[in-house]
Amino acid sequence: MKNARPHNKAETSAKDKRNSTRGTLPCRINTVMAGVLAELLEGRTITGMEAVFNQSTTRAAAVIHYLESQYGWSIERTDVAAGTRDGRVAWVTAYWLSIAVRVAAFADGARGWVDEVKDAAWKRRQGASDAKARAAEFNASGNTLSGIERRDDAARAARASLHRTSAE
Repeated sequence: MKNARPHNKAETSAKDKRNSTRGTLPCRINTVMAGVLAELLEGRTITGMEAVFNQSTTRAAAVIHYLESQYGWSIERTDVAAGTRDGRVAWVTAYWLSIAVRVAAFADGARGWVDEVKDAAWKRRQGASDAKARAAEFNASGNTLSGIERRDDAARAARASLHRTSAE
């Protein structure tokens, strides 16, 4: 192959070259991404189900991917067996930060950021009952996401026709 890497014993795979430098901390602290990263920095191992209960997200894998690709974090992972309530064994992915990455992050001042994230999450959770009540009112009114999308599409079409009219 034209662009194939040379095969020799001195060269090791990418898995053996783990990055022990920390990534960048997100600027916004009141987000799911910040909450997941704060948990990882504190040494917790996160699975998708834990993210549902701790961060109120069903998109743990997407958050992990974004932390790696956009913020440069080197997040470890492995598949683990989990017993289910209906008697099956399901495989889930567990994510964590290596000790070296965590040490580097805290040496660069991550403790203050983690504390800010936890404080913002605590404050946000104080309004959880109000958010649930607003959601219940919204759902009771018969509004749906598709209805909102149709209104947004209609508004975009109206703006576009105004721009076309003013340009003519």
